[in-house]
Amino acid sequence: MIAADKLGPKYPKVKTLDQITYKQAFTVGLVQCLSLWPGFSRSGATISGGVLFGMNHRTAADFTFIMAVPIMMGASLVSVLKNWEHMEMDYLSFYVVGFISAFIFALISIRFFLALISKVKLMPFAIYRIVLAVILAIIVFL
Repeated sequence: MIAADKLGPKYPKVKTLDQITYKQAFTVGLVQCLSLWPGFSRSGATISGGVLFGMNHRTAADFTFIMAVPIMMGASLVSVLKNWEHMEMDYLSFYVVGFISAFIFALISIRFFLALISKVKLMPFAIYRIVLAVILAIIVFL
């Protein structure tokens, strides 16, 4: 994240989702593979990749959330299929309420994050992750 803020173009050319090229989309998708490494945030990696490859922060964040939709839908489907035998229809209303509330709070969080990323860029998030990692390392290793 720090590298993206420091090394990315000062005046990005891509300011809307419509301006993203197939090459940029593919490259950001490849950067997303870094999130397979433990400790790498998928959204952090893809936003950083987008910024490094010429997108402004807001566009990179928008693209990241669009990329997340099929991933989350697939993960949810796999989870439902994997746990189907444990689900009881008596609790269907709880599943529906849980789904709706998670969806609403996700939308609120995304809107808040998109407004924030347009103003503060990636540096505060990088500092937060470093401080959190140090605190957790102290807790675990002491």
